[in-house]
Amino acid sequence: MIKNIHQLRVTMEQMERLFQALDDMRENVLPRDPRLFALMAEAPLDDLNRMRAEISEYAQELNANA
Repeated sequence: MIKNIHQLRVTMEQMERLFQALDDMRENVLPRDPRLFALMAEAPLDDLNRMRAEISEYAQELNANA
């Protein structure tokens, strides 16, 4: 759970790295083996969804406290 702006920044940086990893897999794995790409993409996509939810919760808390 994100509790401050520093944790928000770290989460966003982690998301950027996950997007870069997915992009790399799209370029290098997908053309050769679409099933492997789908399998490899599951974990990063799950992590991205979790991080998006954490950011949304943090934003809602900020809004509630404003």
